[in-house]
Amino acid sequence: MLKTLTEHPQARAVGPWLALLLLNAIFVAPAVALDVPEHPSRLLMLSGELFVLVGVGVWAQGWRPGPLRRTIRFGLVFAGTLLWLYHWDELLTRAIIKQAPPLYDQAFLLRHFGVLIFDLWNWKVGLGVMGGLLALVAVVKLARALCRASVAGIHALSRRRRAIAGGVVLAVLVAGTAYERSKVQPNQPASKATLVRWSSPPLARNVAASWRMYRALQRGIRDSPYAGYAQSIPLRRKPDVHLLLVESYGRLLIIDPEAGPAWREQVTGLEQRLRAKGWDMVSAFSRAPISGGRSWLAEGTLLTGIYVRFEAIFQHLVADISQTPNLVSYLDSQGYETIVLAPKVRPRPGIELINRYDYDQQIGAIELDYDGPRYGWGIIPDQYSLGHTQENVLSKVEGPLFFNFHMVSSHAPWQVIPQIQDDWRSIETGEAPEGHEEQPRLATPGEEMLSRMRRYQRKQPQYMWMGYADALKIDAYAAAVSYDLELLTRFLEGMERDALVIIMGDHQPPILSREDSSFDVPMHILARDPALLEEFREQGFVDGLALNSGRPTLLAHEGLFSMMARAFARCCSDGAELPPYMPNGAPGIDDRGRRGG
Repeated sequence: MLKTLTEHPQARAVGPWLALLLLNAIFVAPAVALDVPEHPSRLLMLSGELFVLVGVGVWAQGWRPGPLRRTIRFGLVFAGTLLWLYHWDELLTRAIIKQAPPLYDQAFLLRHFGVLIFDLWNWKVGLGVMGGLLALVAVVKLARALCRASVAGIHALSRRRRAIAGGVVLAVLVAGTAYERSKVQPNQPASKATLVRWSSPPLARNVAASWRMYRALQRGIRDSPYAGYAQSIPLRRKPDVHLLLVESYGRLLIIDPEAGPAWREQVTGLEQRLRAKGWDMVSAFSRAPISGGRSWLAEGTLLTGIYVRFEAIFQHLVADISQTPNLVSYLDSQGYETIVLAPKVRPRPGIELINRYDYDQQIGAIELDYDGPRYGWGIIPDQYSLGHTQENVLSKVEGPLFFNFHMVSSHAPWQVIPQIQDDWRSIETGEAPEGHEEQPRLATPGEEMLSRMRRYQRKQPQYMWMGYADALKIDAYAAAVSYDLELLTRFLEGMERDALVIIMGDHQPPILSREDSSFDVPMHILARDPALLEEFREQGFVDGLALNSGRPTLLAHEGLFSMMARAFARCCSDGAELPPYMPNGAPGIDDRGRRGG
């Protein structure tokens, strides 16, 4: 049928241009797919590179067949394919993680994408993957036919008509590009431009950023300001340190008109109960490096004091953690027993059991030996995990303790929210909640893969971005966070040892994960001795647990390590000088792959 675009006399006038416009639509479709609902005019966008490539193809069409012509054709196909794949890369990364990280970083993320596919796997996903591959083959064949039809049809025109057509196209590209630049305003996303898209500049910038990141990572982290903490801040007094990370506990919960007042009422009540037990507390907003997912990057930023936004940076830092000063190694050097509780950590396809920060004890799903109903993404309710660990591990620690608990019950999609039980042991033998996933025990990696391949009745994806915040999502999210805050309050009410406690979110929830959204999370610091809180008050933390929704962000996650070192120097180290507070963390790798402070 496409032959009529070049052979039928009545179609020769418009056929090649229609083929070119259809080819353009296929070429830009991945780049504009996410923006079309808000900006339908993006469907009319022209790809500057495509018209240039077709123009070169028309010019080469008149050459005699030979090696040079074949080389030019290969180069055109290669360039077009590369740009089209880059469009798909933008689409997938923006759809999944709401960001467009450097290509070098994406190489490290591929493993996590593989885990994501397995986590989502069911027969519908399998059919979708097969259908997608078949559709891709069909689209490629169609694009190839359209390209041949447009190039052959335009070349069949007289030289004069080709010259006029080329001049018109060039004028449209120049005018469209100039109009785009005039419309783009400072601090506004470039995606609002709708006339001509040039993909090669952002691709070149991405490649350059990837190269800079690669070179910087190869040089490593040198002269870390944290390296001397062990000698310059020896601790005489050694209070326990608890880092309690409430999954997805973000500013969204506080600024929401419905959930905010309920949250304030709850934390006010929790504060009264804790003060009755002798606890003092201060709070502030901290800015996470990411939003909506990839909790390990937020946790890595907190522990290393380095801004860790990209997977490549994280993998470099933890590849040889002994060479990267961090909060765990500092407290270990001071004689602390270091323990991490990560209930979701278990062997499964694409995930290895790695003690990334060299904790003395790492407690995951296997150590918890849970054989009860499965609750949501985290499977094991946080009350069970904390109760089991407290009874079997924490209660037996005699010396100073550093305890990091990354909670899981407030993880999306909040379909099944646990309820606080009088006895944590009863959770394992209690009645299964409605909507839970039935699986009698934690599977081995092989069994896990088979169960995912056979899972036919998954109601909805559990790990995808949750969409925009609506009332139902906010209510479920608020209930999940409320559960964890109540659980931690009960934990602190029973705590008798000298301790510095940090309760905070790791990042904002996935219902608010765009790059232009707030990355803020609440951070609460608690201690019975006000001297432990002196540094935090000096830096601007406010008394209590409640935070005003409009309160500005006080610090970033990467600033906590140095702030804690100053707090230790003030209260717990004889004669130690206060180390500098580094609100932006140690010199590391910034967004552009350069070393920054």
